[in-house]
Amino acid sequence: MDYIIAKKETLTVKIQFSEILYIGTIPERPRVLRFITDNGVYEAYGKIKDFEVSLGLIFKRCHRKYLVNLKRVKAIDTETRQIIFDNSEVASIECSRRSLTDVLKEWKSL
Repeated sequence: MDYIIAKKETLTVKIQFSEILYIGTIPERPRVLRFITDNGVYEAYGKIKDFEVSLGLIFKRCHRKYLVNLKRVKAIDTETRQIIFDNSEVASIECSRRSLTDVLKEWKSL
């Protein structure tokens, strides 16, 4: 399976993993994940840890609340620990200090 079923308001869609920029948690809504894509933001129920295990090397945990698609990363600012995506309309996200070296190493090896 190379897609996820997610919702955007009343619309239910299939999202290809290659379209996802990153997956984030929603603190005020436990077990709800937010999928940020080029086409918008979608939500689905699940645990970020389950996606981390099932998606393998393409997606990497960069923060306790983010799982990033390394193929969609354009740049990583090591000073501010910001991950910048190939879609300039999407805001950059922060990478934790502990995860930065692993994320950088995995991203360079792609």
